[in-house]
Amino acid sequence: MTEWPKRVSVLRIAVLLVALFDVFALVVLVRFTPIVFTLFMFFGELLFAVALLLLVGAILADLRAKALLPWGSDRPGTPS
Repeated sequence: MTEWPKRVSVLRIAVLLVALFDVFALVVLVRFTPIVFTLFMFFGELLFAVALLLLVGAILADLRAKALLPWGSDRPGTPS
């Protein structure tokens, strides 16, 4: 079995959280009740924010692994 790099796993989690956010938003759109809307406002925004942070982290980790960022200790020739 192939072991995925951590940045790929983080990206998969971010995509899963965004999909969960979309399903939650669809539930609010189809069946609008005050309780569902309140839960969406508390948990939906939190899901989206966590997914966005994970996505940015995965992108930066990928760029750092490919030595495209000007900073980081993974770059060859830089002292750690």
